Amino acid sequence: MSRKINEKFLNNFLELDKLCCEKFGVATNGVTEYINRLNNARFAPDRDEVLPRLVKYRNLRNRFAHEPQAIRKCDDIAKADVKWVVKFKKSVKGKKDPIAKYLKKARRFARRRKAGKIVLGLVAFAAVAVAVALLVL
Repeated sequence: MSRKINEKFLNNFLELDKLCCEKFGVATNGVTEYINRLNNARFAPDRDEVLPRLVKYRNLRNRFAHEPQAIRKCDDIAKADVKWVVKFKKSVKGKKDPIAKYLKKARRFARRRKAGKIVLGLVAFAAVAVAVALLVL
């Protein structure tokens, strides 16, 4: 039973890795890139829930890849782990994962900041125009 679950997990994890490679434009190690970006995005939503799982699952994947017969002997994976990987893969596809949410918030913040600078510049320009108009009178 555990071998089938391990194979399902590995297949879904490899699909997730490929999806992350496409998302970040890297040739290999997409999940590792996701983990690195999540480490850098300290205020990403759901970061504290997603990061430890991704690290754990990446380590299990490495174990399967580098230890002989590990896929047959490992009992560390449950059906819930496979379901989580599938769900996370769907969230990455739908751009509802923590990094996508974080980037959306960052872009919104940058637009607001830029708009604030424009407004501040216009206010300063108006103040200078009023001062010049008063001096001319």
